Amino acid sequence: MLSLLAFLAVYLASVVAQQYASAEAMIRGAMLGSIRTSWEQGTASHGLLEFDSPQFSLFGGSSFPPLPAPLSFDLSQYPVSTLQLALSAVTRQAADGRLSQVIGDALDGAALDGASAGSAVLLGSLLDPARHDYFLNAAEAQLNYVLNVAPRMPNGAISHRAAQHEYWADGVYMGFPFLAYYGLVTKNQTLLQTAFEQCELYRQALFEPQYGMWGHIYSEDTQSWSDEGIWASGNGWAALGMLLVARTIEVSEFGQQMANETEALQGWVKEILVGAFANTNPDGLLPDYFFGTGVAFSDASASGALAAAAYRCMTLWPSIFPAHTFLTPAEKIFNVIVPKVDELGLVNPVVDPLNWSSVGVVSTEAQAFGLMMSAAKRSWDQKMGLAAVAKRAKRLHH
Repeated sequence: MLSLLAFLAVYLASVVAQQYASAEAMIRGAMLGSIRTSWEQGTASHGLLEFDSPQFSLFGGSSFPPLPAPLSFDLSQYPVSTLQLALSAVTRQAADGRLSQVIGDALDGAALDGASAGSAVLLGSLLDPARHDYFLNAAEAQLNYVLNVAPRMPNGAISHRAAQHEYWADGVYMGFPFLAYYGLVTKNQTLLQTAFEQCELYRQALFEPQYGMWGHIYSEDTQSWSDEGIWASGNGWAALGMLLVARTIEVSEFGQQMANETEALQGWVKEILVGAFANTNPDGLLPDYFFGTGVAFSDASASGALAAAAYRCMTLWPSIFPAHTFLTPAEKIFNVIVPKVDELGLVNPVVDPLNWSSVGVVSTEAQAFGLMMSAAKRSWDQKMGLAAVAKRAKRLHH
C-alpha cells in the first residue's frame, strides 16, 4: 500500500510539473507577442535571460562576466532569446542614446526606461564577437544619456522622466541595475557606487515608513506626490531593481569593499517584502494598491514580481531572508498564478500597465514577472533538492 501511495505521489508531482512547464512556455510566448515599449523590451530581456539562460545571468553559478563565445558554439548553451531582444533594442535606439525608443512616430517620455535593455545589450558585446562594437557603442551611448543627459534633482538623483523631475518607483528597476552592470563588466567601482546611491536617493524620496513600502511617484518640480498610493507594482519594480544592484555588487571584484552597500540594499528589499506579504489578499495574491486608492483588486503582475524577489533572496541570502518568513507567501502566489494561465498564455488578473487602477488584458511586464518567478522558484527548488540529498547522505554516513 505504501509503495502504491508513493508511486501516486511521484506521478501526481510529475503531472503538476508538466502542467507548470506547459504554462511557463505559454507565458513566454504571450510575452514575446506583446512587447511594444522600451520598458517592456528591457523587462522581457531580463525575464528571458533568467528563464532561458540562467547560466549567463547574475544568478548563474559560474564566474561573471561570462567569457566571449567561441567561433563555433552550441546554440542550446547560448542566450539567443535575450540577445535577439538586445539587437532589437539597439536597432530602435534614439539619437540621444536611449534604447528601444524609435517605434511608431515618437519617443517615450521616460529618461530611464530605455536603460532597462542596457544590460542585455552590454552582454551582447561580451558574447557576440561579430557585433561587439555594435553592441558596445550602443551601451556606451545609453550610459552617457543616463549619466549626462537625463535631468537631475538638486540632490543628484536621476529623474525617471525626461521632461520633468520625478521620482518613480519603477525607475529603480529601469536605470540603476544597468549602471551597476556596466560597472561590473568594466570593473568600475564608481558606477557600482552610483547605482547604490541612486537607489538610496529614490528610497529617501519614496519610502513611506508607516507602511514599510514605497509610494509610487513624487514630483520634485511641484514638491508634491503625483501618486502617493502604495502601488504593488511600484514596490515590485523597486524590490527587483535593488535586488539586481545588490547581486551585481556582490559578484563584482569590489564585493567585499562594498559589503555595507549590499547589506543596505538587502535591508531595503526585505522591508518591502515584509510590508507586502503582510497585506496579501485572501486569494493569496497581492492587491493592486495596498493603500491610497479605492478598489484593490488582486494583481498577478506585482505578485509575480515580489514572489520572484522572495525566491531569489531566500536562495542567495537565507540568513537574511529566512524561508519560514518568506516561503509560504511566495509559494501561494506561484500556485495561484501558474494554474490560472489562460489558453493564450496570459497571466491574470493583471493591472493595466498604462492605467494603474484598472484591470488590464495584456501586460508584458506581468508575463516577464511570471518568467522571473518561475526561474527563481526553479533555483530555490534546486537548492532545496541538493540540500535534501546532502542531508540524506549525511544520515547514511553516520
